Amino acid sequence: MKGSVVAAVLVGGLVLGLIGGLLGGQLFPPQVDTGNLEGRLSSLEGRVANLEAQVGQAASGGGLKLAYVDAEGLFIRVFLPQVEAERQAMADKQAQLQELQRRFLAGEITQEEYQQQAARTQVEILQAQLQVNLTMLDKMIASPGFADFRGDLQTIQAQAQSLQASLQEVANRAQVAILDMQDFMTDLQQLQLAFQQLDQLLTQAAAAKIVQVAQAVGREGGYDLVLRKKDVVIYYNPALIVDISAEVEVRLRELFASL
Repeated sequence: MKGSVVAAVLVGGLVLGLIGGLLGGQLFPPQVDTGNLEGRLSSLEGRVANLEAQVGQAASGGGLKLAYVDAEGLFIRVFLPQVEAERQAMADKQAQLQELQRRFLAGEITQEEYQQQAARTQVEILQAQLQVNLTMLDKMIASPGFADFRGDLQTIQAQAQSLQASLQEVANRAQVAILDMQDFMTDLQQLQLAFQQLDQLLTQAAAAKIVQVAQAVGREGGYDLVLRKKDVVIYYNPALIVDISAEVEVRLRELFASL
């Protein structure tokens, strides 16, 4: 018998790896309670567990109505432009570090000068990276379309603000000569790890919203199965499998339209 399955096989890899996040990262600090959001992500992933059985039942009663979504493309086209200016500021700082490296290799500055200036620039890069996430958080929290995620996003925001304060303390230390470079870099690396964890969870929130919207479009369109294009769809017959990315993109853009 044929029923409406609409299982999003964009969940697993999408939630865990949307082009490495807004900037990159893997985990989230254990002291932050993110159970609600992670629970929703687990629920979405859990639906895939019954997919084979559901598809088998549907297939026995006739052809499936199939669709796919370019989730990574949606992330790039919808979410990243929301922080375009902040990402450019980050890129400018990264270019400054590359210029320092060039000057050192060219013998224009001493090793001590390079180490001191590079350490300060790395702090500024991390501050710029964090600002990308803070701006994205502000927009997501302000959007009515993220109301169901707001509590989790505010938890992430509080963690980001705490990280911002800690990073400012390190930045203040870098304004004068750094006497113990090893100790300074250890502290900076710990903050970089904390940032990576935060960035990954924020990306998971964006991924969960993409999945949520794609599922809604799939249900409303009467699709039995919605696939994730990347790493899932190797070949498809356009006469049988429909790309619903454009419709999903319209709805995602509406989340930020009033901001």
